[in-house]
Amino acid sequence: MKRFFIFLFILLFASVVHAKNIDYLVKELSQCPSKVYGGGFLVKEVIHPKNDGVNPGFSTAYIVLKSHKKTEPHKLSNSNQVFFVIKGKAKIHIGNKVINAKPNMAIYINKNVWQWAENDTDNDFVFLCIVSPPWYKKEEVVKK
Repeated sequence: MKRFFIFLFILLFASVVHAKNIDYLVKELSQCPSKVYGGGFLVKEVIHPKNDGVNPGFSTAYIVLKSHKKTEPHKLSNSNQVFFVIKGKAKIHIGNKVINAKPNMAIYINKNVWQWAENDTDNDFVFLCIVSPPWYKKEEVVKK
Protein backbone atom coordinates (compact mmCIF):
# COMPACT_ATOMS: atom_id res chain seq x y z
CA MET A 1 0.00 0.00 0.00
CA LYS A 2 2.87 2.37 0.80
CA ARG A 3 4.26 1.84 -2.70
CA PHE A 4 0.88 2.70 -4.21
CA PHE A 5 0.73 6.01 -2.33
CA ILE A 6 4.27 6.86 -3.40
CA PHE A 7 3.29 6.03 -7.01
CA LEU A 8 0.10 8.11 -6.68
CA PHE A 9 2.06 11.03 -5.20
CA ILE A 10 4.58 10.93 -8.06
CA LEU A 11 1.79 10.60 -10.66
CA LEU A 12 -0.19 13.49 -9.20
CA PHE A 13 2.69 15.87 -8.78
CA ALA A 14 4.55 14.96 -11.97
CA SER A 15 1.39 15.92 -13.85
CA VAL A 16 0.70 19.00 -11.75
CA VAL A 17 4.22 20.32 -12.32
CA HIS A 18 3.38 20.77 -16.01
CA ALA A 19 0.19 22.73 -15.30
CA LYS A 20 0.11 26.31 -16.58
CA ASN A 21 1.52 28.82 -14.05
CA ILE A 22 1.48 26.33 -11.16
CA ASP A 23 4.57 24.44 -10.06
CA TYR A 24 2.80 22.32 -7.45
CA LEU A 25 -0.39 21.95 -5.46
CA VAL A 26 -0.79 20.78 -1.86
CA LYS A 27 -4.19 20.23 -0.26
CA GLU A 28 -5.38 18.78 3.02
CA LEU A 29 -8.38 16.46 2.90
CA SER A 30 -10.07 18.75 5.44
CA GLN A 31 -10.04 21.53 2.78
CA CYS A 32 -12.23 19.48 0.43
CA PRO A 33 -16.01 19.84 0.84
CA SER A 34 -18.10 16.65 0.88
CA LYS A 35 -20.80 16.02 -1.72
CA VAL A 36 -22.94 12.99 -2.52
CA TYR A 37 -22.48 11.46 -5.99
CA GLY A 38 -22.64 8.04 -7.59
CA GLY A 39 -26.05 7.42 -6.12
CA GLY A 40 -24.81 7.47 -2.51
CA PHE A 41 -21.03 7.88 -2.20
CA LEU A 42 -19.75 10.67 0.08
CA VAL A 43 -17.14 12.33 -2.17
CA LYS A 44 -14.30 14.77 -1.47
CA GLU A 45 -12.69 16.00 -4.69
CA VAL A 46 -9.00 16.07 -3.80
CA ILE A 47 -7.56 17.17 -7.18
CA HIS A 48 -9.86 18.41 -9.95
CA PRO A 49 -9.29 20.87 -12.81
CA LYS A 50 -12.55 22.73 -12.08
CA ASN A 51 -11.52 23.38 -8.47
CA ASP A 52 -7.75 23.70 -8.48
CA GLY A 53 -6.50 25.53 -11.56
CA VAL A 54 -4.52 22.50 -12.72
CA ASN A 55 -5.30 19.91 -15.38
CA PRO A 56 -3.26 16.74 -14.94
CA GLY A 57 -5.64 14.85 -17.26
CA PHE A 58 -7.47 13.10 -14.40
CA SER A 59 -9.31 13.85 -11.18
CA THR A 60 -8.79 12.23 -7.79
CA ALA A 61 -11.43 11.84 -5.08
CA TYR A 62 -11.50 10.44 -1.55
CA ILE A 63 -14.74 8.47 -1.25
CA VAL A 64 -16.63 6.94 1.67
CA LEU A 65 -19.56 4.54 1.61
CA LYS A 66 -20.98 4.44 5.12
CA SER A 67 -21.66 1.13 6.85
CA HIS A 68 -24.87 -0.67 5.87
CA LYS A 69 -25.40 1.64 2.88
CA LYS A 70 -25.50 1.04 -0.86
CA THR A 71 -25.38 3.26 -3.91
CA GLU A 72 -27.73 3.44 -6.87
CA PRO A 73 -26.58 1.81 -10.12
CA HIS A 74 -24.66 4.44 -12.10
CA LYS A 75 -22.11 4.83 -14.87
CA LEU A 76 -19.75 7.44 -16.27
CA SER A 77 -20.34 7.99 -19.98
CA ASN A 78 -16.91 9.39 -20.86
CA SER A 79 -14.40 8.44 -18.15
CA ASN A 80 -12.51 5.39 -16.93
CA GLN A 81 -11.99 4.87 -13.20
CA VAL A 82 -9.51 3.24 -10.87
CA PHE A 83 -10.55 2.57 -7.28
CA PHE A 84 -7.85 1.95 -4.69
CA VAL A 85 -9.32 0.63 -1.43
CA ILE A 86 -7.91 2.23 1.72
CA LYS A 87 -10.05 0.59 4.39
CA GLY A 88 -13.18 -1.46 4.88
CA LYS A 89 -14.88 -4.00 2.66
CA ALA A 90 -17.72 -3.74 0.15
CA LYS A 91 -19.27 -5.55 -2.77
CA ILE A 92 -18.65 -3.62 -5.99
CA HIS A 93 -21.09 -4.61 -8.74
CA ILE A 94 -19.55 -3.98 -12.17
CA GLY A 95 -21.70 -5.00 -15.11
CA ASN A 96 -22.82 -8.54 -14.21
CA LYS A 97 -19.83 -9.27 -11.93
CA VAL A 98 -19.41 -8.76 -8.17
CA ILE A 99 -16.01 -7.86 -6.73
CA ASN A 100 -15.41 -8.33 -3.00
CA ALA A 101 -13.34 -5.19 -2.50
CA LYS A 102 -10.89 -5.02 0.40
CA PRO A 103 -7.90 -2.87 1.46
CA ASN A 104 -4.92 -2.62 -0.90
CA MET A 105 -7.03 -3.72 -3.90
CA ALA A 106 -7.08 -1.72 -7.14
CA ILE A 107 -10.18 -1.99 -9.36
CA TYR A 108 -10.43 -0.64 -12.92
CA ILE A 109 -13.86 0.26 -14.37
CA ASN A 110 -14.26 1.16 -18.04
CA LYS A 111 -16.48 4.03 -19.17
CA ASN A 112 -20.17 3.28 -19.81
CA VAL A 113 -20.23 0.26 -17.48
CA TRP A 114 -23.03 0.12 -14.89
CA GLN A 115 -21.76 -0.14 -11.34
CA TRP A 116 -22.93 0.12 -7.78
CA ALA A 117 -21.59 -0.68 -4.34
CA GLU A 118 -23.01 -2.13 -1.16
CA ASN A 119 -21.42 -2.03 2.25
CA ASP A 120 -23.12 -4.59 4.48
CA THR A 121 -20.45 -4.36 7.20
CA ASP A 122 -20.27 -2.36 10.44
CA ASN A 123 -17.36 -0.24 9.12
CA ASP A 124 -17.08 2.50 6.51
CA PHE A 125 -15.68 1.58 3.09
CA VAL A 126 -13.04 4.14 2.02
CA PHE A 127 -11.20 4.37 -1.30
CA LEU A 128 -9.44 6.73 -3.69
CA CYS A 129 -11.02 7.11 -7.11
CA ILE A 130 -8.88 8.28 -10.01
CA VAL A 131 -10.92 9.25 -13.08
CA SER A 132 -9.56 9.94 -16.55
CA PRO A 133 -10.48 12.18 -18.23
CA PRO A 134 -11.53 14.16 -15.15
CA TRP A 135 -14.98 13.41 -13.72
CA TYR A 136 -17.84 15.84 -14.34
CA LYS A 137 -21.38 15.44 -12.99
CA LYS A 138 -22.92 15.90 -16.47
CA GLU A 139 -21.48 12.53 -17.56
CA GLU A 140 -22.80 10.59 -14.58
CA VAL A 141 -25.95 8.60 -15.29
CA VAL A 142 -27.81 7.27 -12.23
CA LYS A 143 -30.46 4.55 -12.64
CA LYS A 144 -33.29 5.00 -10.16
